[in-house]
Amino acid sequence: MTNQDPIDFEEIEGEIEVTSPETYAGHLVEWATDRHASDLFLSDDQRSVVIAVRVMGRIEIVRRLARDYGNRLQGHFRAIAGANAGDLVHPTEGRAVLATEDGREVDFRLSAIPTLFGQDVSIRLFDSSRSQQGIHGLGLDDAEVEMLKRLLDHPSGLILVSGPVASGKTCTLYSALHYLNDGSRKIHTIEDPVEYAIRGVHQSQVNLRARLDYNDLLTAVLRHSPDVIMIGEIRDASIAATAVRAGSSGQLVLATVHSDSAAQAISIMRQYEANSSFLARTLVGVVNQRLVKRLCPECREEIACGDELIGNERVRQRLAGTPPKLYRAGSGDACFNTGFDSLTCLPELLYVTPEIERAIVEGESAMELERLATEGGMLTLADTAEARILQGVTTPAEICRELDAPQLAHLIARYRDAERSE
Repeated sequence: MTNQDPIDFEEIEGEIEVTSPETYAGHLVEWATDRHASDLFLSDDQRSVVIAVRVMGRIEIVRRLARDYGNRLQGHFRAIAGANAGDLVHPTEGRAVLATEDGREVDFRLSAIPTLFGQDVSIRLFDSSRSQQGIHGLGLDDAEVEMLKRLLDHPSGLILVSGPVASGKTCTLYSALHYLNDGSRKIHTIEDPVEYAIRGVHQSQVNLRARLDYNDLLTAVLRHSPDVIMIGEIRDASIAATAVRAGSSGQLVLATVHSDSAAQAISIMRQYEANSSFLARTLVGVVNQRLVKRLCPECREEIACGDELIGNERVRQRLAGTPPKLYRAGSGDACFNTGFDSLTCLPELLYVTPEIERAIVEGESAMELERLATEGGMLTLADTAEARILQGVTTPAEICRELDAPQLAHLIARYRDAERSE
């Protein structure tokens, strides 16, 4: 299973491997991480064990193994993860680090549950070589990097990272921690679970079985004189109130919330009954984001160009003279003939200005907060998406998988026309 020996995705019922499960497991993890897979699944069906991966958000079937061999492979992963390989009746969890033949260390988190035909083993993969990326590795342009640095350089306050599930919020938080972790600050994190170990950062994990939740840990962490606190997720009024209190008392607090826009994240904090005056004084800014597929620069194909592709003046200013072009996915060895080489961040960065601070205190709607932010120079997600399309980073079709953005209708129509004319 090397890059030069791609996997055959043809479904083979009851395939029997000649290598040992231990060797096969190592090769499988190495192959999956080479393709930037986020998850690996080993699932029993009626007659076989199905191996699948999630690559850039989509499930791809890799193999259908004979039941006996596949169950031995499942057992090997459970054993090295410390997940009680002998108990097939109860849900179980574990984690481990697996060294690949090329010298990388891959952290993985395993969860196994009983199913109708046996068990489903789900493995979340964390390539430590990629976990060390800073904010420059998120896929932000120069203006966005500078804005994020401006937020993170505040000595205290609250920074929210928002978006739906699987939008890369945790990756952005870890990148922010790497930027802040210069040895001059005491940094604590509260996570569920801890996904990467970061040298020099004090990381604590929520343990509900021991009745140790986010709020208990956050209260305890505040007694340890931290400079920076990262909270995995604000999920109730108690955590929201404590996060705002910490940000207003001298710490820089990073936290995530689930929302569709940066302005809506502020409204959600108010729904969690965070005091509007405290929130307005404490909140530094919001990073709302999505993940989209990035076109492979080696094989992408230009299909249209021209200034008429630009939809509004905000996008024109962000392009800064770069000729606007439309591209489609190609096919090449560098991206394993998929046309896309990775996921990249699509951000919306809201900086709390005095005008927005007053609007928060007065309880203005998310729509009004967004209006004030765009008047102050913020690009909405739709604006950023349009800029990314015209810079050749992604396609209108990929944006439409993540966003409902009517302002992109002209690009979608132009893209389809160009496709039909080929």
